[in-house]
Amino acid sequence: MCVDVARSRLFGRAEFLATIAAAASPVFAAAAITVPADAAAPTAMSVPAGLRPGNDHAARIAAASPLVAQTYQATLEFGRSIGETSLRESVVALLRDPKPLYATRHPTPESREAVRLALVRENLIAADAPLTAIFPPGTEADAAHAPQPFWAAAGSDANSHHSYPGGLAVHERFNATIAAQFATAYDRIYFDDRNAVDRDTVVAAALYHDIMKTVVFQWNDDGSLLAETPIGGTGGHHVLSGAEAIARGCTPAFLITLLSAHAAPSLGDEAKVATWCRAAAIVAGVDPIEYGLLRMDGAQFVLAPAYVPIEAFVSYLSDHDFVLTIHALREVLPELRRLSLSYVATAAVEQHRYSNFAWFKNDVLANCSAVALHQKLARGGRPAFDRAVTDFLSARFPSADSGILRS
Repeated sequence: MCVDVARSRLFGRAEFLATIAAAASPVFAAAAITVPADAAAPTAMSVPAGLRPGNDHAARIAAASPLVAQTYQATLEFGRSIGETSLRESVVALLRDPKPLYATRHPTPESREAVRLALVRENLIAADAPLTAIFPPGTEADAAHAPQPFWAAAGSDANSHHSYPGGLAVHERFNATIAAQFATAYDRIYFDDRNAVDRDTVVAAALYHDIMKTVVFQWNDDGSLLAETPIGGTGGHHVLSGAEAIARGCTPAFLITLLSAHAAPSLGDEAKVATWCRAAAIVAGVDPIEYGLLRMDGAQFVLAPAYVPIEAFVSYLSDHDFVLTIHALREVLPELRRLSLSYVATAAVEQHRYSNFAWFKNDVLANCSAVALHQKLARGGRPAFDRAVTDFLSARFPSADSGILRS
């Protein structure tokens, strides 16, 4: 989840149409994942050919990580457990190859610039925002696949949660788990287990709403990440994921659930969700009223449903892993930097294949996770933390000096 920057100005429908024309684990255990018998087998983690160098390096780190492999397969199982056929197929297709279909709707530089200008006119993106804020590298209409695999992407930027190869898969697996558990708890406590809260919707939304982080958070050659530009007062990936759901034919109710992940549609924040629906519609090239996302209330866009269902609130609640994971990353990074200085000072540096701290950090966290390392610090202090990192490095490079990082 990303912190909102500001509310966007709301326009009337006529102006919008002119713009378009121009362009806690609950007390109850969650139900076991049930995969349809006819579901396809999980996709292997093979690095696609033709990736940009930074994305290729990150994908190779992720592909070598048992943590990422286990997480990716579990995330696929969540996707394959969705009962509704079209939603299941859409989610699983994205987890296998998150190629941005929204971008193929705008195949020329001119059509893409028209989208950017439409967002600028609606005050949904900064006037000087680059075209790559909406159409990053690898989103060309003739691209054979996504800029990077889902399982290689980071969960957020360098100073936020899950910022390592495979971090997005860890984040989405956690969110899908929490979403399913919240659905179970609400259904049991308020509806006597009558399945009144739709599990398919909340699990699919958890797996869908960050999917364009695969496009926004690509890896630079030095192990850093592309910068994200806000759209509609929130992280650009959020709006682009909504546009992707439109491009893949998802229902308005699902779109509203997905786009409620960054703000619950209540207590005055309905306007934020409506703004993100409007921005996603511009990027996808549809009228949000005709699509069924929004309606007019005087001169303002508001959410189309008179009463937003529970699933939208579960979507918001399930996206709060950042409360721990941002803190964990910020506690762990200085400790990793301390160890990296000792590590690269050894005679075995050539065997370790880390050109800088960023790639060292990316490899360690892709295998150990910031949350697990934070718990080492919390329970055992630096000695326990150092042992955990050293054990990973010793296994990673068995021919290296066994005394590395040990005091």
